[in-house]
Amino acid sequence: MKRTLLSIFLAVVAVVAIAQSSALSKMSPMVRMAAMSYGKSVPAGSSKTAISGVYDDSGICAFVKITGDADALMSKYGCRSLATFGDIHIAHIPLASLQALACERGVERIEASPTRTEMLDKSATIIAADKLHSGAQLPQAFTGKGVVVGIQDIGFDLTNPNFYNTDQTQYRIKRFWDMLSTDTVGSELYVGADYTTEAEILAYKHSRDGLDNGHGTYTLGVLAGTGYGTPYRGMAYESDIVAVSNAVTSDTIFIRKEDLYKYTSATDALGFKYSLDYAEAQGKPCVVSFSEGSHQAQDDEEQLFYEVLRQMTGPGKIIVASAGNEGHYGTYIHKPVGKSGVGSFLKGNGRSAYLRLSADGDFGLRIKVYDTENGVESAEYKLSEVIASTDSLLKDTVRLHGADYMFTLGAYPNAFNGERVMVDVALEASAGQLGGDKPLSVQLTGEESDVELYRISGNLVGNASDMSLKDMEYSHTIYSPGSAPSVICVGATSYRTKYTNYRGEECGNVDTEEGVLAYYSGRGPTFDGRVKPDVVAPGSNIITTSNSFVYDVYPYPRSMVSVSEFRGRKYPWQATLGTSFSAPMVAGCIALWLQANPQLTTGEVMNIFSETCNRPDPTIDYPNNLYGYGEIDAYRGLLRILGINGIEGISEEQPSGVAFRLDGASMLHMDFASKTAATAALYIYNVSGSKLYEGRIEAGRESAEVSMASFPAGVYAVQLTSSDPAVCGSTLVRVGN
Repeated sequence: MKRTLLSIFLAVVAVVAIAQSSALSKMSPMVRMAAMSYGKSVPAGSSKTAISGVYDDSGICAFVKITGDADALMSKYGCRSLATFGDIHIAHIPLASLQALACERGVERIEASPTRTEMLDKSATIIAADKLHSGAQLPQAFTGKGVVVGIQDIGFDLTNPNFYNTDQTQYRIKRFWDMLSTDTVGSELYVGADYTTEAEILAYKHSRDGLDNGHGTYTLGVLAGTGYGTPYRGMAYESDIVAVSNAVTSDTIFIRKEDLYKYTSATDALGFKYSLDYAEAQGKPCVVSFSEGSHQAQDDEEQLFYEVLRQMTGPGKIIVASAGNEGHYGTYIHKPVGKSGVGSFLKGNGRSAYLRLSADGDFGLRIKVYDTENGVESAEYKLSEVIASTDSLLKDTVRLHGADYMFTLGAYPNAFNGERVMVDVALEASAGQLGGDKPLSVQLTGEESDVELYRISGNLVGNASDMSLKDMEYSHTIYSPGSAPSVICVGATSYRTKYTNYRGEECGNVDTEEGVLAYYSGRGPTFDGRVKPDVVAPGSNIITTSNSFVYDVYPYPRSMVSVSEFRGRKYPWQATLGTSFSAPMVAGCIALWLQANPQLTTGEVMNIFSETCNRPDPTIDYPNNLYGYGEIDAYRGLLRILGINGIEGISEEQPSGVAFRLDGASMLHMDFASKTAATAALYIYNVSGSKLYEGRIEAGRESAEVSMASFPAGVYAVQLTSSDPAVCGSTLVRVGN
């Protein structure tokens, strides 16, 4: 019966979809909004469409999938092609032409989503990146040299000494694109302008939003900062840097109202391409770090975006994004078949909240408002009622406990599962905070259907008014584009629970337990059921460089740790937290791996994660929706890339109590932190796994030596095996050049 009923629902939705404009059905929600906001619809073939070959500056940056003669269609409607990925184009489309273009038979889809929101000393040791930085205990130093790191963020301090080389003689930011720059005369870029020489970049000083925000300065410090004489060195501190300052929701104050639609997910894709194109022109591999995001689309809003990201990545081209910082929010409710009702209280972001529902049959959405004196008043809506409404859109205003509430419910097919229906629900109070003074609950009712509720805005909470309504789960909080299959998504662990600020005060602001998932780290699965994040790295109380221009205006916060001086200017260092900092940490480690193998792909990196990550919680299976494959281990990953981990008997960790040194005469020196407590066996292998040397180091030794002068030039694995854990482990050495 339920399947028959569902078939009726889907048939009705299909009929409604056919009845609606064929043009609107090809557009993602944001594009539909842009088309409707322009005013009057322009039918195909109308004389009011854009003039062929004329570029209209008022428009939207969007993905367009076109079969047939794309150039002719875009020229016909005054569109400007910005980039091409097979039959998918990133284009500027005049708002006046949107609906007419969508009516063309060769246009399959037009898509864009809104702009995003922004979200090491000890950290490098935790993930073993410090071992790669040390040339003395590896065949060479792995520092990112010869690799391009791209970063797309906001709030850059371009003058910071952290972005020079270690002796401040070479500036490492090779290209900078500020999408908000007003220096657009002569610029060939879609928005803003880029700066391509050291003199131009330093003269620009900071991104346009750099007087109010320092997020990009923080994340770039983690990704590639040299540390400038502090312990807070970034991961790939000898890499070349390409930085893109894009636009996020807080940057709208810098954008003309008529230009807001130029800053979309398609514009972000152009930013990724900018970094990858520069690296390709230089013949170097590239990893791009992105510490921004937005809620995933439950419909098909970002299918073209994800496909473009897939086409962008490949050998030596990798994109990394943060998982988001909403892991501590209840965001998901599931009502299975056979259960009559589940629910939660809801608090809005101000007056409103937004929910997204997925169901395989009819169900009820019951909304209750509670008043301590007058009890409970409610409204209830059935999916069947929504579908029966014009355009499957039901709008209702109800008065509950003396206040007006506006509820809007819209139904449409589920893009991920053809046997389910989606319902978007917007809730708004006429005054005050939704669910504030008068608690408000949402309940899913009906035993016959399976229903999922996703919180998009507002918060699912508990409330003493009804203690039974506590069915929200802490899951499905992965941000896009980290949710994309081709993007490496990074969650956060917590280690530094305390730090000392510049006043000598002990500070600590988040997790109290070390070595576990940070409470805020985004959790999977994705809305279409895939495991995310892919990997985790430290993200709490990360100390990194700050934007000096922000603190020209604002007083130093309590989280400030220290201040450096460079060329007469003060540059603060600050403790901060979030998956925003886990992402560049992982991206920096991947840059070190790209130095060892410039042709690494995203899939190969995932395989390395699966074989080498540390697993903080041994009681659960991996990968999972908390840790992904686990916490990144840069050293184990490098062993895997170099093929050393396949040698039988080789440890995947370096001994903590031994310093290795190979001198000019190819004599291997081993200095022990304290006298050896037990006998150790010493083995030396070549990369193919052949044992070339075997010896013993007696207990009580402070040092030992072995000659490698007879070994051919190459990389060798040195293994110490002992009952003394400080002397047990492996390292790599290089003989010759």
